[in-house]
Order: sequence, then structure tokens, then C-alpha cells
Amino acid sequence: MSEINKIDYGPLNKYQWLIIISSSIGMLIYGLVLALPSISTTWSFVPQNYYVYIFLSIPIGTIIGNIVIGKLADTKGRKSMFILTLLLYGIGSLIVLLSNNFLILILGLLISQIGLGGEMPTLLTYLSEMMPIKYREIVLIFTTNIANVGVLIGGLISLRSGLLSLEQERFYYLISLIVSILLMLIFRLMIPESLRWEIKRKETQKKINIEKLWFKIYFLTSLIIATALTYALLALTIGPYLFPKLTSILLVIYNLGESIGGFISLGIVKKIGTKFFTIFSYMGGFLVMIFIFIDYILAKNIVQLFLALLFINGLFGEFAWAARVSLEPVIFPTNLRSTGIAISRLLPYILYAASIFYAASFNVMQYLIYNIALWGIGGLASVLWYIYGIETVNKRLEDINEE
Repeated sequence: MSEINKIDYGPLNKYQWLIIISSSIGMLIYGLVLALPSISTTWSFVPQNYYVYIFLSIPIGTIIGNIVIGKLADTKGRKSMFILTLLLYGIGSLIVLLSNNFLILILGLLISQIGLGGEMPTLLTYLSEMMPIKYREIVLIFTTNIANVGVLIGGLISLRSGLLSLEQERFYYLISLIVSILLMLIFRLMIPESLRWEIKRKETQKKINIEKLWFKIYFLTSLIIATALTYALLALTIGPYLFPKLTSILLVIYNLGESIGGFISLGIVKKIGTKFFTIFSYMGGFLVMIFIFIDYILAKNIVQLFLALLFINGLFGEFAWAARVSLEPVIFPTNLRSTGIAISRLLPYILYAASIFYAASFNVMQYLIYNIALWGIGGLASVLWYIYGIETVNKRLEDINEE
């Protein structure tokens, strides 16, 4: 285990820097591809009454990618799945950007989202196994947050404002993806396989405590329900209901809160520990939603108050994301790490797909109650984890999974 100890306690070596750089570029591509479904709704050949099928490609593709590739990452290795996911969302994006037919567009979107679905559990697993304890949470939060930059770049490219034709927009998007994916392929061929995975596959597997395993899956499932189903709900849905002329400002304020929240997370998660940071993030988000509910009842026309609460909601939304990605890959044993992450994401994305239909007719009050309930699910899980869970900061993965 001496090589593992070098990973856990040594300084960052050249391969770990390569992993951080390649993962950051990977997350940039992730964001570019993630933005494609929304951007494609602006294309002239896409019928407005078919938008629902475009948005369904996200949860359906994510579920397939999570379960299939998540399992393969544990049985076939992390590095080989990195190549597979890159090919999937690369080919899928190429189909999307060259399509002029709705059915071909949907096929491309589904393929690309399957790639993205498999990318996240594999990436989180790999980073947690290859980073020193000192930098593990910081690297997990920082690299995954780069996806927001990718979405932002995709949005800027799509804001043609009469300057770019549809063909030019798609051409620049295509060039951006081709260049970044080719660069990513070179990096991924250079990075090593996970040393922990290589060692564990040769060892006799220890008996797994099933009760602890299902508690971890329940906990992560609840966190993912709270983050995935409430992501930008206040800024994208509830805010435009209340202040339809301020939609762009609402998005800016919310994303400003998220961006600042990401930097704050990097500074405090190691200092206060993941258990306290998780309960602070999810119970804080729940309480903010209570205040927003009260604001709607008593002062729904005061735009300044709503914007302030929206900003705070963005902060806690990012705190919750940071807490989740800090814990997802480290609380499962090596031989089940990627599979555990994938299983935890299954129910949330089924609910995500269903919510596209069942929440479509909600009014503002119903959306607020729905949002409070979702944050409450995450808040309850964070309380139980604080009482019964594991502190992961400054601990080896093997030690975490023996507790």
C-alpha cells in the first residue's frame, strides 16, 4: 500500500496536475454539451410543441449513462470509461450541431446526454481516488464548478442578437467542441489508471455492510433530489412568473450568487468539515425557501427583497452542490464507488423526468411549496447524516469506508 500512501499524503505530482487540468477541460466541455438542449430550442426547424422531448433527453440520457457506465467504471476501469464518455458526447454533439431534422437532433441529444450521465460518476470517482487528502475536496468542488463556465460560454455563443446567423452560431459552437474534445482526448490518453482501482480488483473483496450501504444511498439520493430538481427553479420559473420583465436580471443575480458561493465553499469546507457544511448548506437552503414563501405572501411585489433572497438562494444552491460532490465519491468502497454514485442518481432523475410533466401546470404558490418540500428532503437527510454519518475531511478513503 506504499503507493497509495504516496497519493494520500504526498504533494501534487505531474500526473495529478495533468488530471486536474484535463478534468477542468472536461468539465468545460460538459457545460458546453449540457447547454445544447436549451440552445437547440431556438433553432427554426424545432417545433415549439416538441420542446418537452428535448428536455426529456437530459434525465433519460443521464439515467442510462449513470447506470450503465457507472457500473462499467467499477468493473472495467476508470480510464477506459473516460474515453467512452468522451466519444459518446463528442459524437452526440456532432450529430446535434449538424442536424436539420428533429428526429436526428433528438438522437444526437440522447447520445450526448448518455455520455454526460456516465461522465460525472466516473470523474468524481477518479478524482477522489487520485488526489491527496489535503486537496481532495477542493479539487472536487473546483473542477466540477468549471461546468458552469461551459454553460455560460454556450449561452454567450447562442446570444446572437442579430450578429450571427443560425449557421454561424452552430459553426462556432462546433469548432469550440471539436478543438476542446481533441485536446481532451490527448489528455485522457496520457493520464494513468486509478491505482486504487487496480489494487482493489486484485484483492479479495471484503464483506459489505448492506445497512450502511443503503443509508449512504438514501442520503445521497436525498441530496441529489434537493439539488437537481431545484436547480435554478427560483430564477427560471418562479421569478419570471412574478417579474416577467426581469428574467435576464434574475438569471444574472442567481448565477452571481452561485459563483460567489463556489469560491466561499472552496475556503470553508476543509475548515468546518463536510458533516457541518452539509447540514449548513441544506438546512440553510430550506430556511431561505421558507423566507421566500413568506415574502411571496406578505411582500410579493417588492422586487428588491425578492432579488436579495434570490441571491442568497443561489449561494446556498452552490453550497449544497459543493457539499454533495465532496461526499458522493468518498463514502462508497472502491469496488462500488462509481456504481454507488450512479444508483444514488437514479431516483432523482426519474423524478426530474416526471416533473417536466406534473409541474408544468403549477402556479407560483404550488411551485414554492414544491421547492420547499424538495429542500426539506435534502435538509432531513443532512440532519441524519450529521447524527449518524461520517466525517470525511482529512481521512483516507479506506478509513472512511471502515467506519
